[in-house]
Amino acid sequence: MIKNKIDSVIWFLKNPQYIPQIFQILKRKKNAHLEDSREESTNWCKENCLSQEEALIELFEKKTFNTLDVLYSEEIKKAQNIVADCPVNMGGEGAISFLYHIVNEVNPKTILETGVAYGWSSLAILLAIKDFDNALLISNDMPYIKMNNEDYVGCVVPENLKSKWQLQRLPDIKGIPLALKKFNNSIDLCHYDSDKSYTGRMWSSPILWKALKVGGLFISDDINDNLAFKHFCKSVDRKPIIIEHLGKYVGVVVK
Repeated sequence: MIKNKIDSVIWFLKNPQYIPQIFQILKRKKNAHLEDSREESTNWCKENCLSQEEALIELFEKKTFNTLDVLYSEEIKKAQNIVADCPVNMGGEGAISFLYHIVNEVNPKTILETGVAYGWSSLAILLAIKDFDNALLISNDMPYIKMNNEDYVGCVVPENLKSKWQLQRLPDIKGIPLALKKFNNSIDLCHYDSDKSYTGRMWSSPILWKALKVGGLFISDDINDNLAFKHFCKSVDRKPIIIEHLGKYVGVVVK
């Protein structure tokens, strides 16, 4: 335990641009009982979730649902090969087909994403907006502590899609305000997949919501980790749409 803490301190000293995240981590202690609320949150998600097809109908009356490996088989296969060869494990791809269809239907111009890892969600968003005029995705990511994954962040995003993409390498506390400033504090869509702690979510969600245009969508991954998403939805008086994907839950809120 002590060695892990020392290693973490050394990592932050070597990467001073991420030091502000330390203060966010320390704040979690005051919300300790809420940080550990996975069981209650998971039960709430189960009670309220729809299938991906049902969710798209609810949102857009969209009745067809094709997965990305069908729509973009070549691109997805290349991405899977890159991940297979990657020396660090940064998790799964998430509900990228669901995300793709949402972005494709909304036709957003200003999109903010938090959390990148391999770049699966970035790839899904960029495939959806590749033919949209003046569309831009800004993705903010802080590499995993002590994993040395910096060189592989966003590695599945091909060069031909990067003209509509900006990647920031900052902790949320710095990166989110910077990205919103670039968008003049007005965004059409947000995909949140970074700091999954209760404290982190309850700090970032109101800031992102304030910048979101009326009718814009706030999408949040892994909402069953704790009760933050449920509490946030209550605070803005919105009923979310929730889907399940491989045992995890994604929430969508329309402003």
